[in-house]
Amino acid sequence: MKKKIFIVVCIILLIICGVFLCNFIHEKSLENTIDNTKFQIKNNKDIEVYSDVKVSSFIYDLKGTLIEDFSIDTKELGKKEIIFSYNNEDGHKRRGSFYINVVDTTNPVILLSDSYSVTVGYNKKLTDVIMSFDNYDSKPNREIIGEYDLNIPGIYNLEYKITDSSGNVTSKQFKLNVLKKSKSDTSVKKTYTYFKDVVSNYKNNDTSIGIDVSKWQGNIDFNKLKENGVEFVIIRIGTQNGFDGEILEDVYFKNNIEKAKKAGLDVGLYFYSYAKTKEEVLEQAKWIIDKLDGMKLELPIAYDWESWNSFNTTNLSLYEFNELAYTFMNYIEKNGYKSMLYGSKYYLINVFSTDKTVWLAHYTNKTDYDGKYYIWQMCNDGKVSGINGYVDIDILYKNEKD
Repeated sequence: MKKKIFIVVCIILLIICGVFLCNFIHEKSLENTIDNTKFQIKNNKDIEVYSDVKVSSFIYDLKGTLIEDFSIDTKELGKKEIIFSYNNEDGHKRRGSFYINVVDTTNPVILLSDSYSVTVGYNKKLTDVIMSFDNYDSKPNREIIGEYDLNIPGIYNLEYKITDSSGNVTSKQFKLNVLKKSKSDTSVKKTYTYFKDVVSNYKNNDTSIGIDVSKWQGNIDFNKLKENGVEFVIIRIGTQNGFDGEILEDVYFKNNIEKAKKAGLDVGLYFYSYAKTKEEVLEQAKWIIDKLDGMKLELPIAYDWESWNSFNTTNLSLYEFNELAYTFMNYIEKNGYKSMLYGSKYYLINVFSTDKTVWLAHYTNKTDYDGKYYIWQMCNDGKVSGINGYVDIDILYKNEKD
């Protein structure tokens, strides 16, 4: 009798487990089933490339709760399906989907005034040196429309036209001035911006006055710099040896950083890059971290890219170019150092896009740059005891300038 009861109980338990398992499997299968009946989709699903959008940007009237409102990748053009998960009104997990179409409707940019001048015999392609770019297309079509001869002096009325892969077009009328070669004027009197005058005009409780140096300043007397009011120095740690070139340590780096620290100056660094790929900037950032080997720095490490006359030949879109700077600076920051972006006012406004710390180059007595910046390189003709020749003078704002 007991044996029969045991068998019956086992059968009942097996039936219950089977029902539970079937329900569990059924529910799990429903979780992977697309159910688009519990929400509405916004009609406008053409999204500009690189837009910052999330799932919630497209769905509304959801009868349930969104499980994860994730960011949608809009880096590639074309139609794509977006699949997301939500809990319905009964608390059961379900999946939903919708389609978006990533498009590029942004016109390319030409950085050109009303005229452009070269000397007779100029041997570079104008479409290589007159800077232009597209936000998405790394190889837009560039063309000069009109007749001209770089071997004959004169003024030529031309049009610069750039077309991206999405059919967006920008054109610019300009005058090409082909000038006769002239003898250089060696009688021009040299002028200096004296460091003591900068201290007198700009030093206050919110600022520090310093310089930036490289091998071009030669052998520096850092004790004299300190005696004459220099509070910090930004030292070039290295450079890339041209496009596709190897990394070179600045020949004065070790001497400069050792003596600057010994003199009691705050120290930051910069690296002069010709990078065209993320692999290159990562290699450069890693090289810097290895070179420092844990050395303490008071100021950031700057990313410095300035080869604007060669930009067109790098085959970089504007987005890709800015990603190089971010890749470099993010790696520096992940390894415990502060970072910053070096750039002149013109290129900070027209090319760079960053929420990182900025080292502004603008050679004037009063900058009208309206972005945020931490350090202002206000001249490149500075004169200070301890350095023979010119040096850049910088003003650091302890509270970042708006």
